[in-house]
Amino acid sequence: MADQLRDDILSGRLQVGHRLTELSLSQRFEVGRGRVREAIHQLIRQGLLVTRVNCGVTVAPDAPKAIRDLIIPIRRTVEVYALGLIFDELDEATFSRWEEILRAMHDACLTQDFHAIAEADVAFHRLILERSKQPDLMVIWETLVGRIHSHFMQVQWRQTRLLNIYDEHRQLLDTFRSKDRAAAIALLSAKIE
Repeated sequence: MADQLRDDILSGRLQVGHRLTELSLSQRFEVGRGRVREAIHQLIRQGLLVTRVNCGVTVAPDAPKAIRDLIIPIRRTVEVYALGLIFDELDEATFSRWEEILRAMHDACLTQDFHAIAEADVAFHRLILERSKQPDLMVIWETLVGRIHSHFMQVQWRQTRLLNIYDEHRQLLDTFRSKDRAAAIALLSAKIE
């Protein structure tokens, strides 16, 4: 449930300020309120949700620009570090998963489905962290990405051609497949903006 809510926020399906209630979430996910509270607390810790007096729980706004400017280089460092950890062990299962993500991204670009593009973008980068099997890195990354969740949508809005987003990720995957560690790390570092 927390993963689905996180994806909904990062993709823009749930907008800043959107109010979430325990009742609506327990009905949507068909779970008890205890599980809903756990998921809400997890997403609050990651900076995706906030509690406000007399308002309940809402989708958090992005961090201020000064903080976003600080977060991007930290995110870059975390992803590059994680890629370095896994690079020599990248296997066909991981490449197949990235291919699935890229197919979804390509289709979303063609249909101009901004939410699905953002979901695929986040999923592409999340896979690097998942494969690292470093829970601490994943928590750091999710917290960082949570504070800049609208960033993924803004990247799309700046594009004059949505397929550029797909092309950039295709280039990343092709570089990962090339087994050229230095080139892959340099390209990933350059693409995180």
